[in-house]
Amino acid sequence: MYKKIIFSIIAILSLGFMAKAQPLDRSVRPKAGPAPEVQMGTAQSFVSSNGIKVFVVENHKLPVVNYSIDFDIRPEMQGDMVGYKDMVGELMTAGTKTKSKDQFNEELDNLGATLSIGSDGIYMQALKKNSDKLLSLCGEVLTQPNFSQEELDKLKKQTKSGLAQQMDDPEAMSANITRVLNYGKNHPYGEITTEKSVDKITLAKCMQYFETYFRPNVAYMAIVGDITLEEAKAQVEKNFGSWQKKVVPRANYPMPKKPNGATVAIVNKSGAVQSVVDVTYPIDMKQGHPDEIKLKVANGILGGGSSGRLFQSLREKHAWTYGSYSSFRSDELPGAGSFSATSNSTTIATDSSVAEILKEMNRLRNENVTSEELEGYKNYMAGTFALGLEDPRTLARYAINERKFNMPKDYYKNYLKNVEAVTAQDVKNVANKYITPGVATITVAGDKKQVSEKLKQFGPVTVYDLYGNVQKDEPMAAVPANMNARDIIKRHIDATGGAAKWNAVKDMTINMTTEMQGMSINIKTIRKAPNKMMLDVNANGMSFQKIVFDGSKGYTSSQGQKKDFDADETKEYKDEAAMIRDLAYLNADHKIELKGMEKVNDNAAYQIEIIKPGGEKVNEYYDTKTGFKVKSEQTQDSPQGSTTQTTYYLDYKEGAGGLKYPDMIKQSMGPQMMELKMKSVEVNTGVSDEVFK
Repeated sequence: MYKKIIFSIIAILSLGFMAKAQPLDRSVRPKAGPAPEVQMGTAQSFVSSNGIKVFVVENHKLPVVNYSIDFDIRPEMQGDMVGYKDMVGELMTAGTKTKSKDQFNEELDNLGATLSIGSDGIYMQALKKNSDKLLSLCGEVLTQPNFSQEELDKLKKQTKSGLAQQMDDPEAMSANITRVLNYGKNHPYGEITTEKSVDKITLAKCMQYFETYFRPNVAYMAIVGDITLEEAKAQVEKNFGSWQKKVVPRANYPMPKKPNGATVAIVNKSGAVQSVVDVTYPIDMKQGHPDEIKLKVANGILGGGSSGRLFQSLREKHAWTYGSYSSFRSDELPGAGSFSATSNSTTIATDSSVAEILKEMNRLRNENVTSEELEGYKNYMAGTFALGLEDPRTLARYAINERKFNMPKDYYKNYLKNVEAVTAQDVKNVANKYITPGVATITVAGDKKQVSEKLKQFGPVTVYDLYGNVQKDEPMAAVPANMNARDIIKRHIDATGGAAKWNAVKDMTINMTTEMQGMSINIKTIRKAPNKMMLDVNANGMSFQKIVFDGSKGYTSSQGQKKDFDADETKEYKDEAAMIRDLAYLNADHKIELKGMEKVNDNAAYQIEIIKPGGEKVNEYYDTKTGFKVKSEQTQDSPQGSTTQTTYYLDYKEGAGGLKYPDMIKQSMGPQMMELKMKSVEVNTGVSDEVFK
């Protein structure tokens, strides 16, 4: 009934053009060029009267100045208010003691300037002539912020909306359990934002974080652009001189530990046609460590891009995935770096993908890399390093890194020399030290029914929820012997009003609303027996997409472009346009089968597989107690691959025609999750056939 809504809404927010990429012959490795010789400039530096450590790189090519501030802090854990740190920056830029939010934004717009604030840093940019006024605004934010409860309430609402979109997103599921399992819930990197934690966030907590950690004596400031050292000194003292120093506490965190052996962690995405695989674990690697450059080379050969072994094997050779890569991250915190080898594989090839990733990791440990691989990636690293130095902001960042992370003072000066010195034996040595498949956590976001047994070969399997909590594998009760698919579907029809009332409906008009990125979107669906349908997605009085089917032919219209249905679409909509699809399932041309039972929203539900006349497959889930349909799953094919659309039906209420309708529908397609609120339902209003032309 709501199958096409998601595509229409996404279309509203995706009005752009994509250039056609030129085909690449991935079987031919590009020839490596010689490592370029690079002369590095230097950053000038000074310390302000209140302790800001400032680094200046002059670049007078354009009349623009960039400013960035990094805070060297180790904050306390967020505890039961996880998520508040991410809101502090937005609260700070929502007005000051002397300027409302609108006044502040207007002044920033008039300057043509950029000012953004995160939980541990600030970024600014302006024309040189406006740079002093921009710093004045930032200084006011840092000394006279106006934290608003109204603004916090908006941020909490937006955050919860974003969390709702993650519920069925395998990428988000994978990221969450990876963080929890690598670092633990008593480490800041393992804290996960939930709706419950967002609800507990207070304005006082956000203000406390700002007052405690946004201090000049822990600030590193980079100034890059059309400015001299003396001008920079004057600007900083003038605009930040009243920003007061304060002793900033520095929290200690437990050191993450690798698992004792390989383990498998599954987060269930029922019906998924792909699995997000991540072979991961924490590593102890700080910025500037003698092994860091060697490990960059090793990782690049393993999975640093499309020429890496993982990509060449899993995609080019086996066609199990659209891409497979590896990465590692250095971190100043003890043991808080990480290694990750990932793949988004087809469900059927999940175990094969894991096996191949582990195989390639072990091969890097046991065999010397070829000279072609070694020299190719070393030259790639040298080239990208040289290109990076063309941006003067890179010099400032390097200067800050060396100071902030206590790196060797010649780390970047000797970078190319150290890259060139890496040998095949060095790669093998660091692989044995840091690339350790035998003590990895293998996380899989996918359909546990299809993958869990196959993954047991790699280690003990544990199932987790979206937030990294262990899910007890409670056995479902057996399907009653006297229960069959037809009876279950009839129970739903009876629970929503009965076949007689549904058959009495000659036309139905449904209005639903949703909100995305601050835009209110309306979805109107009109149906007329036996199988006519019109769906219109509109916002601000403008129709963005319309689908029309008159029972024998139809079309879609989007942004003025009309496309008639092909034969397959016509067949599909003859079924889709039914007043209630569940009645159509009982027809002889539909194959239905009771597949078993599964939990949906913590309640037991019957799973029924339906194969439509055109061969399209749908899985429907009906609550064992209420009889209501609570979930639908359907696979959609697109040029980007197959994705599973999941729809949840919540809070049935009685409405027009004495029938019951879900008051809320949550629908996903890939990473998108829409909450559709029922606004109104009208039946038998005498809808004209003109609507379907």
